[in-house]
Amino acid sequence: MENPFNPSFGKMPSIFLNRGSLTQRIITELNRDNTPFQTSLIYGQRGSGKTTLMTEVSDQLSQDDKWIIVNLVLDEDLLTSLINQLNNSLISLHLIKDIDLKLSFMGIGVEASVNKQIIDNFQVVFQNILEKLTKKGYKVLLCIDEVHLDPLLEKLASIYQIMIRKNLNVSLLMAGLPENVSEIQNDNVLTFLLRANRIVLNPLDVESIKNSYFHIFKKAGYQIDLETILYMTKQTLGFAYAFQLLGYHVWNEAQNQAKKEITKDTINNVLDTYLSDLNRNVYFKVYSEMSQKEKEFVQAMVKAKTKKVKSKTIGQIMNKNANYIAVYRRKLIDDQIIKPNGYGYVSFLLPYFDKYVEQEMILEDF
Repeated sequence: MENPFNPSFGKMPSIFLNRGSLTQRIITELNRDNTPFQTSLIYGQRGSGKTTLMTEVSDQLSQDDKWIIVNLVLDEDLLTSLINQLNNSLISLHLIKDIDLKLSFMGIGVEASVNKQIIDNFQVVFQNILEKLTKKGYKVLLCIDEVHLDPLLEKLASIYQIMIRKNLNVSLLMAGLPENVSEIQNDNVLTFLLRANRIVLNPLDVESIKNSYFHIFKKAGYQIDLETILYMTKQTLGFAYAFQLLGYHVWNEAQNQAKKEITKDTINNVLDTYLSDLNRNVYFKVYSEMSQKEKEFVQAMVKAKTKKVKSKTIGQIMNKNANYIAVYRRKLIDDQIIKPNGYGYVSFLLPYFDKYVEQEMILEDF
């Protein structure tokens, strides 16, 4: 039996943990009129499952003949790609008989001047297509992953807002890191996105992870007791990527064993590899993108040498007042690096991130 876990970024894993039927809720809301989900922002830390959730939603909606899914990459071809995909849909639905290649970009090797023309006239072209589709009862969902502030996104979002006001059937689903989503919502041009529905991907609940691990390994014929399942679950802290990654390594380790039993030793045998992958694939990027003050904050948490740390203790270690600490505390909570853990306390949200910070502190001393 092949390994059912998939820790690769950007791919839909075969094991998709249900987040309280979040996927179905989004789909149900998108099928309603005047729903706050019409414009939604999915945000969460790297590995939290943003791409997986967006893929699940778009895949299920694409099975409905009345939905047209447009997957977009935020690059210089954003607007032309959008028009190109929509024109493809018009052709396949037989809503247009003849295509002007210069406007629809159906030809191979589109000229730069034509690209510029479509960008300059994007609102008119986009509106004409949406009017045709809306008149026939079709709905369009625009999906943009790894979203960040960009002039082309500003242009698309501003015109999208006009399309909404004209009651055209178009919805927008974007996914991105917390800091990028915050930057977009606070942009002067995109203030309307402050009213967009925010879908926060918090850690997965213990029961979902525990039950998934139990059923997957039991189905494969492995013996595993509750204490071992809980120990394995604890190593992930509900982090979606960690769930896939640890499951992947434990599965491979179990396959190499002579007996069909998974114990704490099985899990401990792969912990070093598991942590190495977490550090390389997630934590290196997370830590390197933090500001110096944010790094000093998490370093102070590590120096406190407790699982949960008082904000007052962090202030004493950093030699900063309560107001200063509160600013960075809020920023790190919003960025899903730390979490509140009782009145006045915080702890790390990501599994073993404290070990990575400690390692970086040692390396910085060299």
